[in-house]
Amino acid sequence: MSGFVNQFEKPKGLLGKIAGKIMFFENRKINKWTINHLDIKRGDRILEIGYGPGYAIKHIMEKYEQVKIDGIDVSNKMKTEAEKVNEEGIKSGKVQLYTGDIAEFEAPADYYDKIFSVNNYPLWEEPSQSLKNVLAMLAPGGKIAFTVQPREEDANNGTAAKLGKKIKADLEKAGFQQITAFYKQFRPVRTVCVTALKKP
Repeated sequence: MSGFVNQFEKPKGLLGKIAGKIMFFENRKINKWTINHLDIKRGDRILEIGYGPGYAIKHIMEKYEQVKIDGIDVSNKMKTEAEKVNEEGIKSGKVQLYTGDIAEFEAPADYYDKIFSVNNYPLWEEPSQSLKNVLAMLAPGGKIAFTVQPREEDANNGTAAKLGKKIKADLEKAGFQQITAFYKQFRPVRTVCVTALKKP
């Protein structure tokens, strides 16, 4: 079982394809909830960290006008899947997908208006360095939204509360402001979305 669970971090092969499908359907409602917290505006530059099969990017492209979206994900398999889902956006130049670690992702300073991730933050190998990088590439007054649904076998509503406290503490330490945690019940357990701003 552990081999399949590992597919959710770096999907590959047949098991990777199955894991990608599960993530796609499981995360749809959570993605929309997270995106609503971003307060996306016309002309925003947006970055998704851990784009998976690309559903959230496609949803934003369909719902919001004149936005540009980049994505970074550690999985080449997910990049291939997301490219298929977002073929139109990529051809138009409004969507760009990258593979790699957010800790090492290079973007211009103050570039993105909104940055978000869904079920990705706990997988970061260097959270402190990654958050510093995220803060640097976020525009003054820009907003982030990090959402996590606990996936441990013994996870419960209390697990989400602990995650929320940890993410809030990490963001505060990194220099983010106006940090707020929101909670919502999704199957199978409660999910947390933490938003924060960069100093204007």
